[in-house]
Amino acid sequence: MSACVFIAADVPLPEVRPSQDYLLHINLDNGIISDGGTDDNYSLLPFDEVDLYCNKKYGVYLELPQFTDGRARKIMEYIRAALLQADCVEIWNVWLMGCWEYDDRPYIRKSTIHMEELTVDDMKEIINAENWDNKDKNRPSFYCLELIR
Repeated sequence: MSACVFIAADVPLPEVRPSQDYLLHINLDNGIISDGGTDDNYSLLPFDEVDLYCNKKYGVYLELPQFTDGRARKIMEYIRAALLQADCVEIWNVWLMGCWEYDDRPYIRKSTIHMEELTVDDMKEIINAENWDNKDKNRPSFYCLELIR
C-alpha cells in the first residue's frame, strides 16, 4: 500500500513521459537524493482505478521523483489543456487500498478553486499531503483539489 497522486476528468487524459532517461544520484553519506531537477522528469500514466476513488471516467497517476516548481508548472499546463475540454479536473492524493468497511472509510478533504487561482504552492500541498495525519489511525485522509474553469 502506498500514496498515489492522480488527475481525474471526464475526458481522456493523455499519457506523459520524460523526453529522456535521467539518472538518479544517491549519496548515502550525506542522505541526499537528486535527479537533476529537470522540468520534464515526471510521468503521467494511465490510472485504471480512478472510479474507485471518484466519479470521473479517466485518470492518470503522477510519477514524480522529486517535487520542483518547474515540474509543478508543467503539470498545471497539462491541467489547463484538459480544462479546454472538461468543466472540471480533479487532483487527488489517496492511499491505495482495497474496499472499506463503513467504520474505516477514508476522510475526504475536498476543496474547489478556479484554475487561474492555482499556484505552485497549491500543487506542492496536494502532492505532499499526508494520508495518515489524522488522530484516527484506522482511517486515512484522501485529498481532492477540484479545478474549474
